[in-house]
Amino acid sequence: MSASDTSLWGIILAGGEGERLKGFACEQFGSAIPKQFCTFVGRRSMLERTIKRARLLIPSERLVVIGTAHHSAHIVRHLGTTAPGTVLLQPANRDTAPGILLPLIHILRKDPTALVAILPADHFILPGHRFMRAVAAAARFVDQGNVDIPVLLAAKPDGPEPEYGWIELGAFVEHNGQQTIHELKQYVEKPPRNQAERLMQHGWLWNTMVIVVRAQALMDLAWKSVPDLARWFTLLKRVMGSPREQEFIEKVYEAIPNTNFSTSVLASRNLKSLVLPIRDVSWSDWGTKERILETTRAHGLRPSVPIRRPHDTMVIPV
Repeated sequence: MSASDTSLWGIILAGGEGERLKGFACEQFGSAIPKQFCTFVGRRSMLERTIKRARLLIPSERLVVIGTAHHSAHIVRHLGTTAPGTVLLQPANRDTAPGILLPLIHILRKDPTALVAILPADHFILPGHRFMRAVAAAARFVDQGNVDIPVLLAAKPDGPEPEYGWIELGAFVEHNGQQTIHELKQYVEKPPRNQAERLMQHGWLWNTMVIVVRAQALMDLAWKSVPDLARWFTLLKRVMGSPREQEFIEKVYEAIPNTNFSTSVLASRNLKSLVLPIRDVSWSDWGTKERILETTRAHGLRPSVPIRRPHDTMVIPV
């Protein structure tokens, strides 16, 4: 795999607080470590695994990690020395839309023709090389077809998960071996469980939040869906690289509200998108202890620390 023939960049989202897993993190690691910095299996944290996986396709100098300032100690511990400009710290966590727009304008300033792959740092993916082949296929499709709308990667569900976004596939757009592009027919963000059960029965897929898109097309979509937010970040782009940059970033983050990308952009009526279903890949957003237990058990993985199940009187390995 290689991105050398395209200007593909990666945005690694690592700014979340991991609220739902804080209790589990305290139980397992002794403090409320955000999940992207936790090592649940093996020797690498989820962030380190995401970066290693992304490097199968995207050069390190084109990978931008977006974090939050109060997590800087964790980021230094897990990333060490990185290329200048490849780690951006937000003054505060304002959810995923600002977490995408800040690195997006950073990339647009450096490379106006860039393609970007948005890669959350808190997902379990196995095998990683097969998943990144799907990212590469999406990038080739966007680049060679001069496509100006996002391609979402979607996974086959293993249960009626109400905490995920759900995608209904539309008509075929392109078929190339294992990689098939569809139109997005409908998108539902975090449906109630009974609705999720119906969606699963009708063949809907999970949204992985991994998106491949032209950087400028994504900015245009932000202008349509969250114009007030887009306006702030467009103003910020004008002062990037100047002595006023950090001061203006602070000002922006004081002014903007928390804005979720999935709810405000992906689920908006303005969205016209394509979908690439990923095949023979296990994907899970490790947002709960139960999810971690289910996934590790299904793959025969041994957690890095013993995990106590509810009502256990002793530690049971999984």
